[in-house]
Amino acid sequence: MESALATLRESVNHRHEYAQAWKQINGGKVAGVFCIYVPEEILHAMGILSVRIRGSREPEDVTEPYITGWWCAHCRSSMAEVLKGKYSYVDGIVYAVSCPHVYQVYNSWSRHGNLSYTYDLWIPENTRNNYALGFLQKEFSKFARSLEDWTGKSLNEEKLSQSIQLFNLNRQLLSQIYELRKAAKPPLMGSEAMEIILAGMAMDKGEYTKLLQDVILELNTRNPPAPRARLMLLGSENDDVGLVKFIESFGAVAVTDDLCMGRRYFAGGSISTDGDLMQAIATRYLNRPHCPQKDIVERNRLPQIYQQIEDYRVDGVIYLLEKFCEPHAYDLPKIKDQLDKMGIPFLILEVDLTTPAGQFRTRVEAFLDLIDAKVVL
Repeated sequence: MESALATLRESVNHRHEYAQAWKQINGGKVAGVFCIYVPEEILHAMGILSVRIRGSREPEDVTEPYITGWWCAHCRSSMAEVLKGKYSYVDGIVYAVSCPHVYQVYNSWSRHGNLSYTYDLWIPENTRNNYALGFLQKEFSKFARSLEDWTGKSLNEEKLSQSIQLFNLNRQLLSQIYELRKAAKPPLMGSEAMEIILAGMAMDKGEYTKLLQDVILELNTRNPPAPRARLMLLGSENDDVGLVKFIESFGAVAVTDDLCMGRRYFAGGSISTDGDLMQAIATRYLNRPHCPQKDIVERNRLPQIYQQIEDYRVDGVIYLLEKFCEPHAYDLPKIKDQLDKMGIPFLILEVDLTTPAGQFRTRVEAFLDLIDAKVVL
């Protein structure tokens, strides 16, 4: 019998086939979403499967007529998947206003794709503004009404409450998995943690949540060796499982992260089902850990990074900077300066579509040697 982790990995490796099968079995619509600020609870309550749009990290040569060559690898790779017809099963797309690079993929697909629905969902740039909650609550309500027009269905408050409760459970289980990574001998690799998160961005949440419960049981039976070093991954919209495996191939384990394809996807607390549900959903999305597009590092992100370094007993930090990613490049000097002052070893890896194994091998090995020397001293 296949393990729950293997099932999740299969859904990541064959995410297009999974969505096509779901659509055939359930007869529902599939919405491609471009950002973790899209409220999946509302889509789920409308019977829509939300699928995170991402690429394959393979070399591509088809995107230049649609997006410029100096856009980040995540966007170019995602657009290549669209142009090659990999997302032909997607009925509509939703863009939560954030990165202009991502917007260009959304805009090109909207103009040239065969879609029955597109939606620009406005998210406050300053999530701590006094007017942010009221604004986002109205935006989410408008979004729900647009989905009603698209599907011809009404948003049922009871179904929305049930979806919220399901997502709350889902986030609690993911939090439990991340808690297990605090152990002296973490029962899962950072690459496995990324696969678990990516599976949740492709699967039906009910099925996914049941598998997470089985994953926790599996992880509790493991007895791995202690890692050579405990790493934290920071940086851009990186979904490159192969890169994380490469980093961990030298004996280290990535025990935590601050990534959209990681902790930022689920952290931020549960959503209340008492009172106005749209307000409750908006509150959660404003209180979550934010990316630099929504929250400057000096205000809230640095304290959260410090806390994770302490909680997970991090030995070193690796910053995965997508080439041409301006928001994270802005963050980088401040984070590096502060971690240098704390004496935390820090490595920057600028990543593109493929991993330059030779160059990265030398740099990662030297970085781990530095941590080894620091531990001995």
